[in-house]
Amino acid sequence: MERAQAPRPPARLDHRLRRRRQRRRHGGRAGVGRGTASGPRAVDDEQQDAAARPLAGLLVVDVSRHLPGPLVGRILGDLGARVLKVEEPRSGDPSRQAPPLAGGRSGLATLLLAGHESVALDLKKAPARAVLDRLLERADVLVESFRPGTLARFGLAPQDLRRRHPRLVVCSLSGWGQEGPWAQRSGHDLTYQAVAGSLASRPAMPAVPVADVAGAWSAATAVLAALYRRRRSGEGCWIDQALLDAAGHAYVTGWAGEADGPKAIGEPLPLTGALLGYGLYRTRDGGYLALAALEPKFWRAFCIAVGRRDWIPRILSRDPRLRRELSALIAGRSGEEWAALLAEHDVPGEPLLSAAEARRHPQVKARDLLRDGADGLPRLAYPALFDGRRPRAGERLPPLGADTDAVLAAFDAQPPRRRRGDGIGRRRSLLTYLRGLLLRLLTRRR
Repeated sequence: MERAQAPRPPARLDHRLRRRRQRRRHGGRAGVGRGTASGPRAVDDEQQDAAARPLAGLLVVDVSRHLPGPLVGRILGDLGARVLKVEEPRSGDPSRQAPPLAGGRSGLATLLLAGHESVALDLKKAPARAVLDRLLERADVLVESFRPGTLARFGLAPQDLRRRHPRLVVCSLSGWGQEGPWAQRSGHDLTYQAVAGSLASRPAMPAVPVADVAGAWSAATAVLAALYRRRRSGEGCWIDQALLDAAGHAYVTGWAGEADGPKAIGEPLPLTGALLGYGLYRTRDGGYLALAALEPKFWRAFCIAVGRRDWIPRILSRDPRLRRELSALIAGRSGEEWAALLAEHDVPGEPLLSAAEARRHPQVKARDLLRDGADGLPRLAYPALFDGRRPRAGERLPPLGADTDAVLAAFDAQPPRRRRGDGIGRRRSLLTYLRGLLLRLLTRRR
């Protein structure tokens, strides 16, 4: 016999109960760690923003460093989660020192950490680890990027954390994965891409750290899947996210290119320069044209537009003489002239823009993905809209450890007697000060 369900409270009361439970769960703060207003206008704004903050009420503790892990926090924070950024007390996340600096602030740190709350904990110290464990009692997600085995040496092995906090989703990012013969090997994005094969067809320095960025998005996706599964099972899980795996997965077109046999290093693939109609070509003004006449209909339209109908059947040609002819043809016009001609004939092709030029592009401006904060440094929003609204996290870049006391008090995580050697709260070293001063001086000279 089915058990009768209790009557559901009225919508307004139900909303209040949810908000009350949320405040209790997150240390008295509802939402995503932002300031709150009062009155009818604030209620309307909150209801309007709800669609663009689907993860509101989720608590993420991020103890990772550098780019991939903090980017996971950035993604979840943009979607409405409250992110507690746990940092080493003396120098904080390395992104804070990443050049270039403007006014003593790193552009990379601003993009990654704005809107988060900074909690300074030295996890090599037992009192600081005890504080972290108290935070994890209420957390939904832990993001970490230590080398495999490091958390275990801290007494925080993912398996132990899962036993102590059964609903916790632990996301471990590492270069090579938690297991395998290279699990303990050092590495960075470039080496993960090198081993994954994603640099093979064009052996050159990549413009985008694909392993780091794709790894972060893969990890965020896995976290959301684990949280969805938890709704049914009540159990969290341990996610093993290798950046090597992410680089390999991002190279989907490369694996497809192996279908007719192995490719040598430097051998172009259809989307890396093998096809005439899909590539970068120099223009008369010294720039580049990104020609993307990939499909037969676009290649035909391009050939008609430039008066070379004889090229139409040669779409798959790899004749170097034909490539030289096409290069000479494109070099005869400026990027703007090509953009106008190709748009007139509905052929995909655009001038290659610098980052500064891209920010001024009318379509980029219309999408409102990137904007400057009050400090003049850029802020990125989530790259998708929810019912016409773009998720966007807070603007504030927290000073290192600025939220330590408030967070510990709200989560009842203050140790009974706090000492300087406990590893709790910011500790500014002379070396850190001098490093920051040197970076600021170098930035000014440039």
